[in-house]
Amino acid sequence: MKSDGMPTYHLANIVDDHLMEITHVIRGEEWLPSTGHHVLLYRAFGWAATMPDFSHLPLILKPDGKGKLSKRDGAKFGMPVFPLGWDAETEEDSFRGFREFGFLPQAVINFLAFLGWNPGTEQEIFSLAELCEAFSIEKISKSGARFDYDKAKWYNQQYLHSAAAAELAALVWPLADAKGYQVSDEYLAQVCHLMKGRATFLPDLVEQASYLFGDVQTFDNEVVVKRWKPEIRPVFEALAEHLKAQLTFVAEPLEEAVKAFMTDRGLKPGEVMPILRLSLAGTMQGPGVYEMMELLGNERTIDRLTKAFNYFDAQVG
Repeated sequence: MKSDGMPTYHLANIVDDHLMEITHVIRGEEWLPSTGHHVLLYRAFGWAATMPDFSHLPLILKPDGKGKLSKRDGAKFGMPVFPLGWDAETEEDSFRGFREFGFLPQAVINFLAFLGWNPGTEQEIFSLAELCEAFSIEKISKSGARFDYDKAKWYNQQYLHSAAAAELAALVWPLADAKGYQVSDEYLAQVCHLMKGRATFLPDLVEQASYLFGDVQTFDNEVVVKRWKPEIRPVFEALAEHLKAQLTFVAEPLEEAVKAFMTDRGLKPGEVMPILRLSLAGTMQGPGVYEMMELLGNERTIDRLTKAFNYFDAQVG
């Protein structure tokens, strides 16, 4: 007790835990030196019989393993270190959390559970219920746990890949709305379905799919120059007409139609598919060509191909 009558942390901590009937105290290993004082205080009050069990967790270390992780490491390494962001009066004291980076809560829980603990099996993906079932305090490591941000991103990828498209669409709808994308819930869910296998964070589902929400704004000109020649335009115009005539504009029949066209013309996939992908997305990255066609629909697909061919001619010519 201080001279002014204010109880110190240690005294207040013990009295508070006792009155709340705390049975287990689990805290960081930096509190190990204080544990002896706390045990003596419990004994001094005559509360030894109801003294909680103490367990101390290893520290979470910086990504390089040198020293305890701090909030400043977030800015230094360009990563989150807290669940939620915080806007302070100064930029130095503000930070983005896992949520603002685009992590799913389930992925963060799974990642954090493995910092200093291991179930002793090869399994890495656990639901919260499975973690509760598998966890035992005896399996907590005694050494510090390095904050492996690449592993955190891997966890988020796994959860994104396995999440239902409708669930993801509900989460990213505010992001799409902020960019002015006016699409139906169903269409947004279809975009998420196509993009989730390539996404690391939730915003990727929108930011990497701009060409699915509107016209292609930019093309990879290096690929255009490499792949396009004005003399091949008649072949691709014929392919566009062939696609336009398809009665069923869904991925599988479209694939069959394009393959039949290539066979008839003696063309190889490497001569056709890169041009189609580039025309639809402006880049060589992205979901399957036929899946994009199905999502865009007949009219938008043909319109996009025509505009792309004109652009390609202008670039190469």
